[in-house]
Amino acid sequence: MTSMFALWASALLTFGGAVTQVTITPMQSETSVLITVDGDVEFRDFTMEGPYRLVVDLMDAQFALPRAEFAAVNRGGIRSVRSSQYSDDVVRVVFVLEQRLGYTITTDPRGLRIVMENPAGDFEAWSSAGSVSAFDRTATASTALPAPAAASPVRQESQARRMSITWVDTPIQQVLLAFASYSGTSIVPGSNVTGSVTADINDQPWDVALETILQGQGLVARELPSGIIRVDNIEDLNSREAIEPIQTVPYRISFGTAEEVQVAIDPLLSERGQVTISAATNTVIVSDIQRVQTAVAALLRELDIQTPQVSISAKIIFVNRTDLDEFGVTYELKDSQGNQLNLLSGGFADTDFDGVPEPIDPGESVVALGGNSIAALGNATARVASPTLQVLTSLVVGRHQLLAFIDALESVNFSDVEATPQVTVLDNQEAVLTVGELTPIRVVDAGADGGGAGFPTAQVQQQQTGIILRATPHVTADGNILLEVYAERSAAELAPSDAGFIFRNQVVETRVLVADGETTVVSGLTQSERTESIQGIPILQDLPLIGRLFRVNRQQQIQQDLIILVTPNIVRGSG
Repeated sequence: MTSMFALWASALLTFGGAVTQVTITPMQSETSVLITVDGDVEFRDFTMEGPYRLVVDLMDAQFALPRAEFAAVNRGGIRSVRSSQYSDDVVRVVFVLEQRLGYTITTDPRGLRIVMENPAGDFEAWSSAGSVSAFDRTATASTALPAPAAASPVRQESQARRMSITWVDTPIQQVLLAFASYSGTSIVPGSNVTGSVTADINDQPWDVALETILQGQGLVARELPSGIIRVDNIEDLNSREAIEPIQTVPYRISFGTAEEVQVAIDPLLSERGQVTISAATNTVIVSDIQRVQTAVAALLRELDIQTPQVSISAKIIFVNRTDLDEFGVTYELKDSQGNQLNLLSGGFADTDFDGVPEPIDPGESVVALGGNSIAALGNATARVASPTLQVLTSLVVGRHQLLAFIDALESVNFSDVEATPQVTVLDNQEAVLTVGELTPIRVVDAGADGGGAGFPTAQVQQQQTGIILRATPHVTADGNILLEVYAERSAAELAPSDAGFIFRNQVVETRVLVADGETTVVSGLTQSERTESIQGIPILQDLPLIGRLFRVNRQQQIQQDLIILVTPNIVRGSG
Protein backbone atom coordinates (compact mmCIF):
# COMPACT_ATOMS: atom_id res chain seq x y z
CA MET A 1 0.00 0.00 0.00
CA THR A 2 2.86 2.36 0.79
CA SER A 3 4.48 1.87 -2.58
CA MET A 4 1.18 2.53 -4.32
CA PHE A 5 0.76 5.77 -2.41
CA ALA A 6 4.32 6.84 -3.21
CA LEU A 7 3.61 6.38 -6.93
CA TRP A 8 0.33 8.34 -6.57
CA ALA A 9 1.97 11.21 -4.65
CA SER A 10 4.89 11.38 -7.07
CA ALA A 11 2.53 11.73 -10.00
CA LEU A 12 0.67 14.56 -8.33
CA LEU A 13 3.78 16.48 -7.30
CA THR A 14 5.15 16.48 -10.82
CA PHE A 15 2.02 18.20 -12.03
CA GLY A 16 2.23 21.67 -10.47
CA GLY A 17 2.86 25.32 -11.15
CA ALA A 18 -0.64 26.63 -10.40
CA VAL A 19 -0.78 29.84 -8.27
CA THR A 20 -3.90 29.18 -6.20
CA GLN A 21 -3.94 31.54 -3.21
CA VAL A 22 -2.43 34.63 -1.56
CA THR A 23 -2.61 34.83 2.23
CA ILE A 24 -1.62 37.82 4.40
CA THR A 25 -1.20 37.25 8.14
CA PRO A 26 0.30 39.23 11.07
CA MET A 27 3.58 37.91 12.47
CA GLN A 28 4.73 39.81 15.58
CA SER A 29 5.79 43.22 14.20
CA GLU A 30 5.97 42.06 10.57
CA THR A 31 3.62 41.12 7.76
CA SER A 32 3.78 37.59 6.36
CA VAL A 33 2.60 36.90 2.80
CA LEU A 34 2.26 33.35 1.48
CA ILE A 35 1.80 32.81 -2.25
CA THR A 36 0.56 29.21 -2.57
CA VAL A 37 1.98 27.44 -5.64
CA ASP A 38 1.59 23.82 -6.69
CA GLY A 39 5.08 22.45 -7.29
CA ASP A 40 8.57 23.94 -7.17
CA VAL A 41 8.96 27.73 -7.27
CA GLU A 42 11.38 29.98 -9.11
CA PHE A 43 10.88 33.72 -8.88
CA ARG A 44 12.21 37.18 -9.53
CA ASP A 45 11.25 40.36 -7.70
CA PHE A 46 11.66 44.13 -8.00
CA THR A 47 10.08 47.33 -6.65
CA MET A 48 8.48 50.32 -8.35
CA GLU A 49 7.35 53.81 -7.26
CA GLY A 50 4.35 56.05 -7.87
CA PRO A 51 2.78 54.36 -5.93
CA TYR A 52 5.18 52.02 -4.14
CA ARG A 53 4.81 48.46 -5.46
CA LEU A 54 6.46 45.10 -4.91
CA VAL A 55 6.36 42.95 -8.06
CA VAL A 56 6.92 39.18 -7.84
CA ASP A 57 7.14 37.02 -10.99
CA LEU A 58 6.70 33.26 -10.56
CA MET A 59 8.31 31.18 -13.29
CA ASP A 60 6.76 28.10 -14.90
CA ALA A 61 3.46 28.94 -13.21
CA GLN A 62 -0.17 29.19 -14.23
CA PHE A 63 -2.71 31.72 -12.92
CA ALA A 64 -5.42 30.01 -10.77
CA LEU A 65 -6.50 32.73 -8.32
CA PRO A 66 -10.24 33.48 -7.86
CA ARG A 67 -9.87 36.85 -9.59
CA ALA A 68 -7.20 39.18 -10.89
CA GLU A 69 -7.54 42.15 -8.50
CA PHE A 70 -8.27 42.58 -4.77
CA ALA A 71 -8.78 46.31 -4.35
CA ALA A 72 -9.41 46.81 -0.63
CA VAL A 73 -6.93 44.65 1.27
CA ASN A 74 -5.59 47.44 3.53
CA ARG A 75 -3.60 45.20 5.88
CA GLY A 76 -0.03 45.27 7.17
CA GLY A 77 1.03 48.10 4.85
CA ILE A 78 -0.51 46.45 1.75
CA ARG A 79 -3.27 48.43 0.07
CA SER A 80 -4.25 46.05 -2.73
CA VAL A 81 -3.12 42.97 -4.67
CA ARG A 82 -3.13 42.53 -8.45
CA SER A 83 -2.20 39.40 -10.38
CA SER A 84 -2.22 38.14 -13.95
CA GLN A 85 -0.79 35.62 -16.38
CA TYR A 86 2.04 37.91 -17.45
CA SER A 87 3.22 35.52 -20.15
CA ASP A 88 2.65 31.91 -21.12
CA ASP A 89 4.69 30.57 -18.18
CA VAL A 90 4.96 33.57 -15.82
CA VAL A 91 2.42 34.68 -13.22
CA ARG A 92 2.94 38.24 -11.95
CA VAL A 93 1.69 39.27 -8.49
CA VAL A 94 1.82 42.99 -7.65
CA PHE A 95 1.46 44.30 -4.07
CA VAL A 96 0.51 48.00 -3.90
CA LEU A 97 2.10 49.36 -0.67
CA GLU A 98 1.34 52.33 1.54
CA GLN A 99 5.04 53.29 1.60
CA ARG A 100 8.48 51.88 0.83
CA LEU A 101 8.88 48.71 2.95
CA GLY A 102 11.81 46.39 3.53
CA TYR A 103 11.18 42.73 2.70
CA THR A 104 12.70 39.28 2.33
CA ILE A 105 11.52 36.41 0.11
CA THR A 106 12.13 32.72 0.81
CA THR A 107 10.75 29.50 -0.60
CA ASP A 108 8.18 27.60 1.45
CA PRO A 109 6.89 24.00 1.16
CA ARG A 110 3.60 25.54 0.05
CA GLY A 111 5.01 28.14 -2.32
CA LEU A 112 6.70 31.49 -1.70
CA ARG A 113 6.96 33.33 1.63
CA ILE A 114 7.38 37.13 1.76
CA VAL A 115 8.13 38.82 5.10
CA MET A 116 7.99 42.62 5.08
CA GLU A 117 7.91 45.49 7.53
CA ASN A 118 4.53 46.26 9.10
CA PRO A 119 3.91 50.00 9.65
CA ALA A 120 0.20 49.55 10.46
CA GLY A 121 0.28 47.41 13.62
CA ASP A 122 -1.84 44.35 14.31
CA PHE A 123 -4.47 43.41 11.73
CA GLU A 124 -6.88 40.65 10.78
CA ALA A 125 -5.61 37.89 8.53
CA TRP A 126 -6.69 38.04 4.87
CA SER A 127 -6.87 35.49 2.07
CA SER A 128 -7.72 35.71 -1.60
CA ALA A 129 -10.06 32.75 -0.99
CA GLY A 130 -12.19 34.81 1.41
CA SER A 131 -11.17 32.85 4.53
CA VAL A 132 -7.83 31.81 6.06
CA SER A 133 -7.18 28.09 6.30
CA ALA A 134 -6.08 26.78 9.68
CA PHE A 135 -2.89 25.48 8.06
CA ASP A 136 -1.97 28.87 6.54
CA ARG A 137 -1.81 30.74 9.85
CA THR A 138 1.65 31.74 11.07
CA ALA A 139 0.71 33.40 14.34
CA THR A 140 3.23 33.49 17.17
CA ALA A 141 0.99 31.32 19.38
CA SER A 142 -0.20 27.80 18.56
CA THR A 143 -3.56 27.40 16.84
CA ALA A 144 -5.88 24.45 17.41
CA LEU A 145 -8.47 23.10 15.03
CA PRO A 146 -11.95 22.91 16.56
CA ALA A 147 -12.86 19.75 18.38
CA PRO A 148 -15.77 17.69 17.00
CA ALA A 149 -18.07 19.03 19.73
CA ALA A 150 -17.57 22.54 18.43
CA ALA A 151 -19.29 21.55 15.15
CA SER A 152 -17.30 24.07 13.14
CA PRO A 153 -18.50 24.54 9.56
CA VAL A 154 -16.53 22.97 6.72
CA ARG A 155 -14.49 25.61 4.93
CA GLN A 156 -15.99 25.31 1.47
CA GLU A 157 -14.10 28.39 0.28
CA SER A 158 -10.65 26.90 0.93
CA GLN A 159 -8.33 27.28 -2.04
CA ALA A 160 -5.81 24.70 -0.85
CA ARG A 161 -4.63 22.09 -3.30
CA ARG A 162 -7.39 19.61 -4.08
CA MET A 163 -7.01 15.85 -3.83
CA SER A 164 -8.85 12.63 -4.72
CA ILE A 165 -7.99 9.38 -2.93
CA THR A 166 -9.62 6.35 -1.32
CA TRP A 167 -8.54 4.66 1.92
CA VAL A 168 -9.95 1.32 3.06
CA ASP A 169 -9.11 0.30 6.63
CA THR A 170 -5.82 2.21 6.42
CA PRO A 171 -3.89 2.98 9.66
CA ILE A 172 -4.26 6.62 10.70
CA GLN A 173 -0.46 7.09 10.82
CA GLN A 174 -0.24 6.13 7.15
CA VAL A 175 -3.06 8.52 6.26
CA LEU A 176 -1.28 11.37 8.05
CA LEU A 177 1.91 10.50 6.16
CA ALA A 178 0.00 10.79 2.89
CA PHE A 179 -1.30 14.24 3.82
CA ALA A 180 2.20 15.35 4.85
CA SER A 181 3.71 14.19 1.56
CA TYR A 182 0.95 15.73 -0.52
CA SER A 183 0.85 19.13 1.21
CA GLY A 184 4.55 19.51 1.98
CA THR A 185 3.70 20.12 5.64
CA SER A 186 5.24 18.36 8.63
CA ILE A 187 2.54 16.38 10.51
CA VAL A 188 3.49 14.62 13.78
CA PRO A 189 0.95 12.26 15.47
CA GLY A 190 0.83 11.78 19.24
CA SER A 191 1.55 8.49 20.99
CA ASN A 192 -2.13 7.59 21.40
CA VAL A 193 -3.18 8.44 17.85
CA THR A 194 -4.41 5.03 16.72
CA GLY A 195 -7.11 3.54 14.60
CA SER A 196 -7.85 2.97 10.94
CA VAL A 197 -9.50 5.15 8.29
CA THR A 198 -11.95 4.23 5.60
CA ALA A 199 -12.74 7.24 3.46
CA ASP A 200 -13.32 8.26 -0.15
CA ILE A 201 -12.04 11.79 -0.87
CA ASN A 202 -13.17 13.12 -4.23
CA ASP A 203 -11.74 16.47 -5.44
CA GLN A 204 -11.63 18.20 -2.04
CA PRO A 205 -9.11 20.70 -0.60
CA TRP A 206 -6.55 18.71 1.38
CA ASP A 207 -6.92 20.83 4.56
CA VAL A 208 -10.71 20.36 4.59
CA ALA A 209 -10.31 16.63 3.99
CA LEU A 210 -7.76 16.30 6.81
CA GLU A 211 -9.90 18.22 9.28
CA THR A 212 -12.97 16.12 8.44
CA ILE A 213 -11.10 12.84 8.86
CA LEU A 214 -9.62 13.93 12.19
CA GLN A 215 -13.02 14.93 13.50
CA GLY A 216 -14.40 11.52 12.55
CA GLN A 217 -11.57 9.84 14.51
CA GLY A 218 -11.96 12.03 17.61
CA LEU A 219 -8.63 13.74 16.94
CA VAL A 220 -7.58 17.36 16.88
CA ALA A 221 -4.74 19.12 15.01
CA ARG A 222 -2.70 22.01 16.33
CA GLU A 223 -0.21 24.03 14.33
CA LEU A 224 2.84 25.00 16.36
CA PRO A 225 4.74 28.29 15.88
CA SER A 226 7.36 26.33 13.90
CA GLY A 227 4.74 25.36 11.31
CA ILE A 228 4.61 21.71 12.34
CA ILE A 229 1.09 20.28 12.69
CA ARG A 230 0.67 18.04 15.73
CA VAL A 231 -2.23 15.58 15.88
CA ASP A 232 -3.44 14.39 19.28
CA ASN A 233 -6.22 12.37 20.82
CA ILE A 234 -8.80 14.72 22.41
CA GLU A 235 -8.60 12.90 25.74
CA ASP A 236 -4.81 13.24 25.81
CA LEU A 237 -5.11 16.88 24.89
CA ASN A 238 -7.56 17.48 27.72
CA SER A 239 -5.29 15.63 30.16
CA ARG A 240 -2.33 17.79 29.22
CA GLU A 241 -4.43 20.91 29.55
CA ALA A 242 -5.36 19.87 33.11
CA ILE A 243 -1.69 20.22 34.16
CA GLU A 244 -0.65 22.92 31.69
CA PRO A 245 0.66 26.08 33.39
CA ILE A 246 -1.76 28.97 33.80
CA GLN A 247 -0.79 32.17 32.02
CA THR A 248 -2.07 35.59 33.02
CA VAL A 249 -2.31 38.05 30.15
CA PRO A 250 -3.79 41.59 30.26
CA TYR A 251 -5.69 42.78 27.19
CA ARG A 252 -6.12 46.53 26.89
CA ILE A 253 -9.48 47.39 25.29
CA SER A 254 -9.40 50.37 22.93
CA PHE A 255 -12.83 50.67 21.33
CA GLY A 256 -15.21 49.34 23.95
CA THR A 257 -15.52 48.73 27.66
CA ALA A 258 -13.98 45.91 29.65
CA GLU A 259 -17.40 44.98 31.04
CA GLU A 260 -18.79 44.40 27.54
CA VAL A 261 -15.82 42.29 26.45
CA GLN A 262 -15.85 40.19 29.63
CA VAL A 263 -19.25 38.75 28.69
CA ALA A 264 -17.88 37.53 25.34
CA ILE A 265 -14.72 35.98 26.89
CA ASP A 266 -16.44 33.96 29.64
CA PRO A 267 -17.60 31.08 27.34
CA LEU A 268 -14.00 30.54 26.12
CA LEU A 269 -12.51 29.86 29.54
CA SER A 270 -11.43 26.41 30.66
CA GLU A 271 -12.41 24.94 34.02
CA ARG A 272 -9.35 26.49 35.64
CA GLY A 273 -9.59 29.83 33.88
CA GLN A 274 -10.91 33.12 35.15
CA VAL A 275 -11.29 36.67 33.85
CA THR A 276 -11.23 39.95 35.76
CA ILE A 277 -11.42 43.55 34.66
CA SER A 278 -9.65 46.75 35.60
CA ALA A 279 -12.08 49.61 35.12
CA ALA A 280 -9.37 52.23 35.76
CA THR A 281 -7.32 51.11 32.74
CA ASN A 282 -10.17 49.49 30.76
CA THR A 283 -8.28 46.22 30.71
CA VAL A 284 -9.43 42.58 30.68
CA ILE A 285 -7.11 40.22 32.59
CA VAL A 286 -7.37 36.55 31.53
CA SER A 287 -5.76 33.75 33.52
CA ASP A 288 -5.89 30.47 31.61
CA ILE A 289 -3.92 27.98 29.49
CA GLN A 290 -2.23 28.84 26.22
CA ARG A 291 -5.05 27.48 24.03
CA VAL A 292 -7.55 29.80 25.67
CA GLN A 293 -5.17 32.77 25.48
CA THR A 294 -4.84 32.19 21.74
CA ALA A 295 -8.62 32.02 21.33
CA VAL A 296 -9.12 35.18 23.41
CA ALA A 297 -6.52 37.08 21.38
CA ALA A 298 -8.22 36.04 18.13
CA LEU A 299 -11.63 37.01 19.49
CA LEU A 300 -10.45 40.45 20.60
CA ARG A 301 -8.99 41.09 17.16
CA GLU A 302 -12.53 40.73 15.85
CA LEU A 303 -14.36 42.56 18.65
CA ASP A 304 -12.04 45.37 19.70
CA ILE A 305 -12.13 47.30 16.46
CA GLN A 306 -12.98 50.87 15.69
CA THR A 307 -16.67 51.10 14.90
CA PRO A 308 -17.98 53.82 12.60
CA GLN A 309 -19.88 56.81 13.89
CA VAL A 310 -23.15 57.96 12.39
CA SER A 311 -24.37 61.53 12.36
CA ILE A 312 -28.16 61.64 12.42
CA SER A 313 -30.01 64.83 11.55
CA ALA A 314 -33.78 65.01 11.71
CA LYS A 315 -36.24 67.67 10.65
CA ILE A 316 -39.63 67.84 12.32
CA ILE A 317 -42.09 70.20 10.59
CA PHE A 318 -45.49 70.96 12.11
CA VAL A 319 -47.86 73.32 10.26
CA ASN A 320 -51.19 74.42 11.76
CA ARG A 321 -53.66 76.48 9.68
CA THR A 322 -57.04 77.64 10.95
CA ASP A 323 -59.57 79.43 8.70
CA LEU A 324 -62.57 81.08 10.44
CA ASP A 325 -65.53 82.72 8.67
CA GLU A 326 -68.50 84.14 10.64
CA PHE A 327 -71.46 86.31 9.58
CA GLY A 328 -74.59 87.20 11.52
CA VAL A 329 -77.48 89.70 11.84
CA THR A 330 -78.99 90.39 15.27
CA TYR A 331 -82.14 92.38 16.08
CA GLU A 332 -83.64 94.15 19.06
CA LEU A 333 -87.09 95.83 19.16
CA LYS A 334 -87.70 98.35 21.99
CA ASP A 335 -90.83 100.09 23.21
CA SER A 336 -89.92 103.46 24.74
CA GLN A 337 -93.11 103.44 26.84
CA GLY A 338 -93.30 99.74 27.61
CA ASN A 339 -91.32 96.50 27.44
CA GLN A 340 -87.59 96.62 26.79
CA LEU A 341 -85.16 93.67 26.88
CA ASN A 342 -82.02 95.81 26.44
CA LEU A 343 -79.73 92.86 25.78
CA LEU A 344 -77.92 94.21 22.73
CA SER A 345 -77.87 97.85 23.84
CA GLY A 346 -79.15 100.15 26.57
CA GLY A 347 -82.36 102.19 26.30
CA PHE A 348 -84.62 104.81 27.82
CA ALA A 349 -87.90 104.28 29.71
CA ASP A 350 -90.18 106.29 32.06
CA THR A 351 -89.94 103.93 34.99
CA ASP A 352 -91.14 106.46 37.64
CA PHE A 353 -94.04 107.75 35.49
CA ASP A 354 -92.97 111.43 35.78
CA GLY A 355 -93.09 111.86 32.03
CA VAL A 356 -89.25 111.97 31.68
CA PRO A 357 -87.49 108.80 30.29
CA GLU A 358 -84.51 107.62 32.32
CA PRO A 359 -81.48 105.69 30.82
CA ILE A 360 -81.49 101.91 31.18
CA ASP A 361 -78.20 99.99 31.31
CA PRO A 362 -77.58 97.12 28.87
CA GLY A 363 -78.77 93.84 30.27
CA GLU A 364 -81.49 95.47 32.45
CA SER A 365 -84.94 94.63 31.22
CA VAL A 366 -88.09 96.73 31.62
CA VAL A 367 -91.44 94.95 31.90
CA ALA A 368 -94.68 96.92 31.48
CA LEU A 369 -97.48 95.28 33.45
CA GLY A 370 -100.30 97.27 31.88
CA GLY A 371 -101.21 98.36 28.39
CA ASN A 372 -100.21 97.10 25.01
CA SER A 373 -96.42 96.79 24.50
CA ILE A 374 -94.00 94.54 22.58
CA ALA A 375 -90.25 93.96 22.72
CA ALA A 376 -88.27 91.35 20.82
CA LEU A 377 -84.74 89.92 20.30
CA GLY A 378 -83.32 88.05 17.31
CA ASN A 379 -80.08 86.01 17.43
CA ALA A 380 -78.97 87.99 20.46
CA THR A 381 -77.04 85.12 22.05
CA ALA A 382 -75.40 84.05 18.78
CA ARG A 383 -73.47 87.19 18.00
CA VAL A 384 -70.08 87.03 16.33
CA ALA A 385 -67.31 87.37 18.89
CA SER A 386 -64.76 90.09 18.19
CA PRO A 387 -66.08 90.93 14.71
CA THR A 388 -63.89 92.74 12.23
CA LEU A 389 -66.96 94.42 10.64
CA GLN A 390 -69.90 95.84 12.59
CA VAL A 391 -72.86 97.73 11.12
CA LEU A 392 -75.67 99.21 13.23
CA THR A 393 -79.00 100.27 11.80
CA SER A 394 -82.00 101.67 13.63
CA LEU A 395 -85.62 102.29 12.65
CA VAL A 396 -88.03 104.40 14.76
CA VAL A 397 -91.77 103.94 14.26
CA GLY A 398 -93.82 105.82 16.82
CA ARG A 399 -92.76 104.73 20.24
CA HIS A 400 -90.99 101.58 18.89
CA GLN A 401 -87.35 101.42 17.87
CA LEU A 402 -85.80 98.54 15.85
CA LEU A 403 -82.03 98.05 16.16
CA ALA A 404 -80.13 95.71 13.79
CA PHE A 405 -76.49 94.70 14.19
CA ILE A 406 -74.58 93.22 11.28
CA ASP A 407 -71.37 91.42 12.43
CA ALA A 408 -68.79 89.79 10.17
CA LEU A 409 -65.47 88.08 10.85
CA GLU A 410 -62.97 86.31 8.66
CA SER A 411 -59.61 85.24 10.07
CA VAL A 412 -56.71 82.97 9.10
CA ASN A 413 -54.30 81.69 11.75
CA PHE A 414 -51.11 80.07 10.50
CA SER A 415 -48.29 78.57 12.57
CA ASP A 416 -45.19 76.78 11.31
CA VAL A 417 -42.99 75.00 13.85
CA GLU A 418 -39.73 73.47 12.66
CA ALA A 419 -37.20 71.57 14.78
CA THR A 420 -33.87 70.26 13.43
CA PRO A 421 -32.19 68.06 16.02
CA GLN A 422 -28.82 66.50 15.15
CA VAL A 423 -26.76 63.96 17.05
CA THR A 424 -23.66 61.80 16.41
CA VAL A 425 -23.47 58.30 17.86
CA LEU A 426 -21.39 55.12 17.58
CA ASP A 427 -22.70 52.28 15.45
CA ASN A 428 -25.22 50.05 17.28
CA GLN A 429 -25.57 52.55 20.16
CA GLU A 430 -28.72 54.52 21.01
CA ALA A 431 -28.66 58.31 20.88
CA VAL A 432 -31.23 60.39 22.75
CA LEU A 433 -31.78 64.09 22.18
CA THR A 434 -34.40 66.10 24.08
CA VAL A 435 -35.23 69.78 23.70
CA GLY A 436 -38.20 70.95 25.72
CA GLU A 437 -39.41 71.44 29.26
CA LEU A 438 -40.80 69.56 32.23
CA THR A 439 -44.44 70.39 32.99
CA PRO A 440 -45.45 69.94 36.64
CA ILE A 441 -48.71 68.06 37.22
CA ARG A 442 -50.46 68.00 40.59
CA VAL A 443 -51.92 64.63 41.55
CA VAL A 444 -54.38 64.79 44.46
CA ASP A 445 -55.04 61.71 46.59
CA ALA A 446 -58.34 62.23 48.43
CA GLY A 447 -57.79 59.38 50.93
CA ALA A 448 -54.08 59.22 51.46
CA ASP A 449 -54.35 57.55 54.90
CA GLY A 450 -56.65 54.79 53.68
CA GLY A 451 -59.68 56.00 55.62
CA GLY A 452 -62.70 58.01 54.64
CA ALA A 453 -61.79 60.88 56.95
CA GLY A 454 -58.21 61.26 55.76
CA PHE A 455 -56.93 64.60 54.55
CA PRO A 456 -56.20 64.80 50.83
CA THR A 457 -52.57 65.02 49.83
CA ALA A 458 -51.06 66.39 46.65
CA GLN A 459 -47.98 65.23 44.77
CA VAL A 460 -46.24 66.84 41.83
CA GLN A 461 -45.20 64.76 38.83
CA GLN A 462 -43.07 65.96 35.95
CA GLN A 463 -44.13 65.38 32.33
CA GLN A 464 -41.50 65.83 29.60
CA THR A 465 -42.67 67.80 26.57
CA GLY A 466 -40.93 69.23 23.54
CA ILE A 467 -38.82 67.60 20.82
CA ILE A 468 -37.57 64.08 21.63
CA LEU A 469 -35.41 62.05 19.22
CA ARG A 470 -34.15 58.52 19.86
CA ALA A 471 -32.16 56.80 17.14
CA THR A 472 -30.07 53.61 16.93
CA PRO A 473 -28.06 53.12 13.72
CA HIS A 474 -26.72 49.84 12.38
CA VAL A 475 -24.20 50.14 9.54
CA THR A 476 -24.66 47.21 7.14
CA ALA A 477 -21.93 45.41 5.24
CA ASP A 478 -22.82 47.20 1.97
CA GLY A 479 -22.56 50.68 3.51
CA ASN A 480 -26.25 51.30 4.12
CA ILE A 481 -27.71 52.21 7.51
CA LEU A 482 -30.50 50.32 9.28
CA LEU A 483 -32.03 53.02 11.45
CA GLU A 484 -34.36 52.59 14.40
CA VAL A 485 -36.06 55.95 15.00
CA TYR A 486 -38.39 57.33 17.65
CA ALA A 487 -39.40 60.97 17.15
CA GLU A 488 -41.87 62.94 19.24
CA ARG A 489 -43.20 66.48 19.32
CA SER A 490 -45.40 67.29 22.31
CA ALA A 491 -46.80 70.37 24.03
CA ALA A 492 -48.91 71.03 27.13
CA GLU A 493 -52.06 73.18 27.04
CA LEU A 494 -54.35 74.24 29.85
CA ALA A 495 -57.54 72.22 29.90
CA PRO A 496 -60.82 74.17 29.60
CA SER A 497 -61.96 72.73 32.95
CA ASP A 498 -60.12 72.22 36.22
CA ALA A 499 -58.63 68.93 34.92
CA GLY A 500 -55.22 70.58 34.57
CA PHE A 501 -53.40 70.10 31.27
CA ILE A 502 -53.97 68.58 27.88
CA PHE A 503 -50.88 67.06 26.26
CA ARG A 504 -50.88 67.14 22.49
CA ASN A 505 -48.19 65.08 20.82
CA GLN A 506 -47.17 63.64 17.49
CA VAL A 507 -45.11 60.45 17.66
CA VAL A 508 -43.50 58.15 15.10
CA GLU A 509 -41.56 54.96 15.82
CA THR A 510 -40.19 52.98 12.90
CA ARG A 511 -37.25 51.07 11.41
CA VAL A 512 -35.97 51.99 7.95
CA LEU A 513 -33.04 51.06 5.70
CA VAL A 514 -31.40 54.23 4.39
CA ALA A 515 -28.40 54.79 2.15
CA ASP A 516 -25.51 56.83 3.52
CA GLY A 517 -26.42 60.52 3.22
CA GLU A 518 -29.94 59.83 1.95
CA THR A 519 -32.91 61.75 3.36
CA THR A 520 -36.02 59.70 4.00
CA VAL A 521 -39.49 60.71 5.16
CA VAL A 522 -40.21 58.49 8.16
CA SER A 523 -43.61 60.09 8.84
CA GLY A 524 -46.11 62.29 7.06
CA LEU A 525 -49.56 63.16 8.38
CA THR A 526 -52.17 65.63 7.19
CA GLN A 527 -55.25 66.13 9.37
CA SER A 528 -58.17 68.30 8.23
CA GLU A 529 -61.17 69.27 10.35
CA ARG A 530 -64.13 71.35 9.12
CA THR A 531 -67.01 72.55 11.30
CA GLU A 532 -70.06 74.63 10.34
CA SER A 533 -72.66 76.08 12.71
CA ILE A 534 -75.95 77.84 11.85
CA GLN A 535 -78.11 79.59 14.46
CA GLY A 536 -81.09 81.72 13.58
CA ILE A 537 -84.76 82.60 13.87
CA PRO A 538 -86.95 79.61 13.10
CA ILE A 539 -88.73 79.63 9.76
CA LEU A 540 -87.25 82.99 8.81
CA GLN A 541 -83.69 81.64 8.55
CA ASP A 542 -84.85 79.12 5.95
CA LEU A 543 -86.40 81.64 3.61
CA PRO A 544 -84.79 81.75 0.20
CA LEU A 545 -82.51 84.71 -0.54
CA ILE A 546 -83.35 86.69 2.59
CA GLY A 547 -82.89 83.83 5.08
CA ARG A 548 -79.26 84.84 5.61
CA LEU A 549 -80.50 88.03 7.31
CA PHE A 550 -82.12 86.00 10.07
CA ARG A 551 -79.27 83.68 11.07
CA VAL A 552 -75.66 83.58 12.20
CA ASN A 553 -73.25 81.40 10.18
CA ARG A 554 -69.96 80.05 11.57
CA GLN A 555 -67.49 78.10 9.42
CA GLN A 556 -64.13 76.86 10.71
CA GLN A 557 -61.53 74.74 8.94
CA ILE A 558 -58.40 73.41 10.67
CA GLN A 559 -55.57 71.73 8.76
CA GLN A 560 -52.53 70.26 10.49
CA ASP A 561 -49.49 68.85 8.66
CA LEU A 562 -46.70 66.85 10.28
CA ILE A 563 -43.57 65.79 8.39
CA ILE A 564 -40.52 64.07 9.93
CA LEU A 565 -37.40 63.65 7.79
CA VAL A 566 -34.21 61.83 8.83
CA THR A 567 -30.76 61.96 7.20
CA PRO A 568 -27.99 59.64 8.50
CA ASN A 569 -24.36 60.11 7.47
CA ILE A 570 -21.48 57.77 8.24
CA VAL A 571 -18.67 59.80 9.81
CA ARG A 572 -15.53 58.64 8.09
CA GLY A 573 -12.05 59.13 9.47
CA SER A 574 -9.68 61.69 8.03
CA GLY A 575 -7.32 58.91 6.91
